[in-house]
Amino acid sequence: MQNEHNPAVDSLRREQKSQRREERELTPDQKLEKALKDTFPASDPVAEQVPITPGAAEEKK
Repeated sequence: MQNEHNPAVDSLRREQKSQRREERELTPDQKLEKALKDTFPASDPVAEQVPITPGAAEEKK
């Protein structure tokens, strides 16, 4: 198989290189702020769920 030039792959590699460079230039406070923003959905309250077994008889209260 020949080594073909793929513009999408080149674009992805340039974008990743740029992101790594920007990450290295962040201060510790900026890194913390970015980490907090990236994990925001995890800060939502946990929704209570009751596990069930499909086809199991219903519990009587």
